[in-house]
Amino acid sequence: MMQKLLLFIKSKLFLFGAVGVVIGLFFSLAMYEGLHRTSDDKFCIVCHEMAPMVAAYHNDVHGGAGKTGIKVTCVTCHLPHDNVLAYIATKARNGVVEGAIHFFGNPDAIDWHANRAKKEHFVEDGGCIGCHTNYKTNTNISAKGLKMHAHYDSLKDTDKKIGCASCHVEVGHHGLKSMLNYYKPEYPYYNGKLDKKKEEVEKKLNETLK
Repeated sequence: MMQKLLLFIKSKLFLFGAVGVVIGLFFSLAMYEGLHRTSDDKFCIVCHEMAPMVAAYHNDVHGGAGKTGIKVTCVTCHLPHDNVLAYIATKARNGVVEGAIHFFGNPDAIDWHANRAKKEHFVEDGGCIGCHTNYKTNTNISAKGLKMHAHYDSLKDTDKKIGCASCHVEVGHHGLKSMLNYYKPEYPYYNGKLDKKKEEVEKKLNETLK
């Protein structure tokens, strides 16, 4: 009986292999499409609490603003690129946590102003250096800038290491502090006084994302 089974499998080995390849390609394509469709600003804005970040992103050179603007995806800066497993695991974990907060928690209670103080935690240096590969030698950078980049490198493997966002405080989100204040003022004095600004931002954002 076992011998007949082995002979059957052997005779159908090519068929099994072909079916396996097709299934593998299907799941790979599905995963790629899923990752791609959940990686940009149009997906992030599904959660209303992300509106200030997306609006500031569109004002930034990394969001395509200006003559030299280039549009990068959200995950370029906010997910690790060391290896594909870390990328997928982090994306899945963030999706579960953020989805739970959005649908079952209280996203309006998030203190985004306080989170800005931990900005290095939310920005992956690998995303920056993946594009700015010549950050140590680019002659278009000022002497002070090159000195700071050398300082950044010198601290990389120490307990005093800093991130790109330590100095580039609004990288990827130009005017983020102002945007956050339009939606949720940092100080009670401004409550209700910035509603018009918020309406202008939302109108522009809706037009941009059409």
